[in-house]
Amino acid sequence: MKISVLSLAAVATLFSTTAWSRPVILSKRATAADWANRAIYQILTDRFARTDESTSACSNLSDYCGGTYAGITAKLDYISDMGFDAIWISPIPKNSPGGYHGYWATDFYGLNENFGSEEDLKALVDAAHAKKMYVMLDVVANHAGPTATDGDYSGYTFNSTDRYHPQCKINYSDQKSVEQCWVADVLPDINTEDDSNVEKLNDIVSTWVQKYGFDGIRIDTVKHVRKDFWPGYQSAAGVFATGEVFDGNPATVADYQNYMDSVINYPIYYALNDVFASGKAFGRLSEVLNANKAAFKNVDVLPTFVDNHDNPRFLNTNKDIALFKNALAYVLLGQGIPVVYYGSEQSFAGGADPANRESLWSSGFDTSADVYKFIATVNGVRQKSDKSVTMDVDVQDKVYAFTHGNALVVLNNYGSGAKNEVTVKLGSSIPGDGALKDVISGASVTASNGAITFTLTDGLPAIFTASS
Repeated sequence: MKISVLSLAAVATLFSTTAWSRPVILSKRATAADWANRAIYQILTDRFARTDESTSACSNLSDYCGGTYAGITAKLDYISDMGFDAIWISPIPKNSPGGYHGYWATDFYGLNENFGSEEDLKALVDAAHAKKMYVMLDVVANHAGPTATDGDYSGYTFNSTDRYHPQCKINYSDQKSVEQCWVADVLPDINTEDDSNVEKLNDIVSTWVQKYGFDGIRIDTVKHVRKDFWPGYQSAAGVFATGEVFDGNPATVADYQNYMDSVINYPIYYALNDVFASGKAFGRLSEVLNANKAAFKNVDVLPTFVDNHDNPRFLNTNKDIALFKNALAYVLLGQGIPVVYYGSEQSFAGGADPANRESLWSSGFDTSADVYKFIATVNGVRQKSDKSVTMDVDVQDKVYAFTHGNALVVLNNYGSGAKNEVTVKLGSSIPGDGALKDVISGASVTASNGAITFTLTDGLPAIFTASS
């Protein structure tokens, strides 16, 4: 999580505490292996869809815009028709004023009523499950929301100064400081060395999961809490957990997989931006893939992304749609669990937070949008495959090939308009001779001696499958 200072000025009052009824124990939980076969659509609840389906513009992206659980429920077909079989929603507890994103919890047991009621949230999860979609909840254990008055924790679950680490500015070269000082200098850092706090945090995440039936959790600000806190927290949740470690170093990020199922693949995020947005050679991507393979316990369960709520969108950095589609093809078919951030399918191009948190209703939920249709096509390949992936089948400066099931995926970073002739190896899972068809352009090629030669179509990626 990155914090926008713009929103902090909105802090003025606090919410009261509301207890939940005891949770109902649910049956089978989705495992890491189950999640490895899913494609996730990430939603910022406040920005996806309104209950009344109104489409008026949001005048202040640093405050609430009106998105709700009922709004998401009504638009699940919009998501599933793109081929996604999981959604990730933003945090649910009561927040400090201006906490539209959910990361500023006050009463961790209370529900943020800006997004709807308990019944609305349960209805969303039930509706998703009825469509055989998993639901992942974004959670926070590191910190609470900012207070209106220093040291006044009235209405907070962690309701006194001694529940928090002393306020200090983070020194990112000192791990203890990273773990115990305050994110953005203003977010009270919960003392996770305190056993009673640990017990409370574990109960909170257990209650969330059991009450609403979530299938997985995404954990915010993981590197800001001592590592040995996390196994107990994930155990209390009882579901698949992936954590945010905002760092591009594979060795740094990978160590956290020793404490939870998975971590968000930030190392690959930076490599994708280097290759597709900045035009670096594909050797950069191959280098990080190999570093990840050496560092992580299981690369197949690392969520992979090119857009999210904490970083400027790809199209803000580079407006070339062909390059964006190449990056998306990697996310959807490459190694790991694909995550596509809401609005990517509508070619949103917002910059740093909060500009990258646009309201999706401004797009009219256009299912004829170019990138929407592209994602549906690529996800169609994923849905029909056995999900086996072999990376680095052919690594060239401007061209990169890998296989996904029985499909050969050929990426390039030439950009829009490119019509270069390229030759790539096929890999062991593709027959060395025979007809292949690109599902993106419709072009057909004939493999010979374990390779194909073809002409790029407007710089787009190519995904070759056996001709029927």
